[in-house]
Amino acid sequence: MKLILTGSTGFIGREVLSQCLQNPAITSVVAISRRDLPAHEKLQVALVEDFLSYPDCIRDQLKNADACIWALGKARMPNNETARIVSLDYTLAAVRVFQDICQQPFRFIYCSGGAAERDQTKSLWFMQDYRRIRGQVENELLVIANKHPGFGVYILRPAMVLARDMSLRSLAFGLGPSVKVDDLARAMIRLAMNAANDVERNIWENTDINKGL
Repeated sequence: MKLILTGSTGFIGREVLSQCLQNPAITSVVAISRRDLPAHEKLQVALVEDFLSYPDCIRDQLKNADACIWALGKARMPNNETARIVSLDYTLAAVRVFQDICQQPFRFIYCSGGAAERDQTKSLWFMQDYRRIRGQVENELLVIANKHPGFGVYILRPAMVLARDMSLRSLAFGLGPSVKVDDLARAMIRLAMNAANDVERNIWENTDINKGL
């Protein structure tokens, strides 16, 4: 299986990459990244300057992939314009490329967030703009999935993501909904490999992730 990964230098993406490289069923990982990564026999790095543009040399590296795990993002966005570019524009630009050059059926695994709001008119009491942007990404991806049956979209909506060695009981913020990063990565990989119990679903909540899908 050939898998595309974004966000491989981030908190979640690093864990996904580590598990992918250890998984014998995944024969090739292409990491789309702005900077190089440590060498590994299964890893290719597609170095990009702009996540809105994929020149032919990058497309050649991505060609014929079976799935993508999209874990690109920032913990804190400086403003709504940046949030829209990173969350929405980068994602949709990549999806258009994947539809052109990758295998069919193709599985696109998107790491969203438990607070994302798909109802663009709903009044929210905190981070309303960013939550609506994340919800808009989900809406756009689901429209694409409905229009293109060969392009499967699976959205994971984790709450607080904790390091694998953190104890849920020892942290005050762990009292709320949370998931450990290794469990989240494992769930995304299972969906990418079409190995979940119910791949007809599009959205997986934090409780689903903690149950192992």
